[in-house]
Amino acid sequence: MGSSFTLFVEEYFFIIYAVHIFISIVIAIISSAYTSSRFVTNTSAAKMQDSQRLQSIGNRSSRAFRLLFNFSLHKNNRITNFLFLFLFNLAMPVIGYFLTIWISWYLKHVTYDKKVLNTNILNLDEFSASFLKVDRIFGEGSMSTLLVDKYSPKSKKLKALSSLASNLSPANLRIIRQTLSSTDDEIRMFGYAVINKAEQSLNVKINKQLEIFTDTFNEKEEIAAAAKELASLYWEMVYTELSHESLKENFLHEVVKYVEVAKDFYIKEVNVMDEKVNEYEYQLSILTEEDEKEKEELIHKLDVDKKRLTEYMDVCTKLYVMMGRVYLNSGKYDKANTEFTIAQELDTAEASFILPYLAEVHYLTGNYDVVHTMMNMASNLNYNSTLYSVSEQWKVS
Repeated sequence: MGSSFTLFVEEYFFIIYAVHIFISIVIAIISSAYTSSRFVTNTSAAKMQDSQRLQSIGNRSSRAFRLLFNFSLHKNNRITNFLFLFLFNLAMPVIGYFLTIWISWYLKHVTYDKKVLNTNILNLDEFSASFLKVDRIFGEGSMSTLLVDKYSPKSKKLKALSSLASNLSPANLRIIRQTLSSTDDEIRMFGYAVINKAEQSLNVKINKQLEIFTDTFNEKEEIAAAAKELASLYWEMVYTELSHESLKENFLHEVVKYVEVAKDFYIKEVNVMDEKVNEYEYQLSILTEEDEKEKEELIHKLDVDKKRLTEYMDVCTKLYVMMGRVYLNSGKYDKANTEFTIAQELDTAEASFILPYLAEVHYLTGNYDVVHTMMNMASNLNYNSTLYSVSEQWKVS
């Protein structure tokens, strides 16, 4: 059976090969025509590109090569497709037919995700002109990479940890915390010591303020000041992520408790001081020039109470901001918005300090138009290196 087939092929080889060539030509013609719409054929862009390609070849290549190159140009894609498909079929008898049909169908129906080239949201040219170019001229690198890289010298890791320990911000503490999984005992113990020292320092301050707060013999103002400090310390424990995740809710509860105690005192004092200031101003307005001594005493009292009123209002502003940050951290955006709004009304002179928090609330709730308006209002943010880039993006959006 096998030998008879071999004899048949040998006897009719040229006929079979001629039929194969003919079928390959037919399939190549049909396939190239079918897929022609897939390619750029005759556009100004294609012609320009073709001209640039031919010009780049110049006289440096042989005539045969330039002639062959003509077949690869965009305007001749149908010829190029035909030649490719014909040679593809010719090289793989029978199997090539089915593969050519599949390739043609795939090229005709395949689609790609569209890319947005111009969003009209940010003008990147403006950013390149308005932001200063910052170069790393001293070879400084990523602290995080330096500390976790097992090939970094230990001396450099220790210097990096010392540098981070001098400013225990939340970002720095997160980097230091990565060293707790280090295989080097010295690096791991150093990182643990830094975190432990920061936590102990906060605990000492908390215990000191708790003694003042729980001492019933202290004045109300001392107790209120201790409550304010306790709220700030517990919030710092959460903000710097020194507290364990399981204790976070308890610490936030403590923040709310002590803020409420401090608010109760300082808001009442603000109302009392405000009444006193209004009373002194009224008395000064009705005094005559003969009451010079009494007038001086009133002016002195007025100055003292005005100063205390400003101090108490500043404390109240910070308490409302702190409460707003607690609600923001807990995802209670309506309550956070209320706290930040009251803080803004209490301290209109420092509105730009509070506006980023309000903007964050509106951003998280989807009020992007309000965010845009607020960022345009906060002109003082231009002096804040952390928020400047964020502010500029929203201004041009």
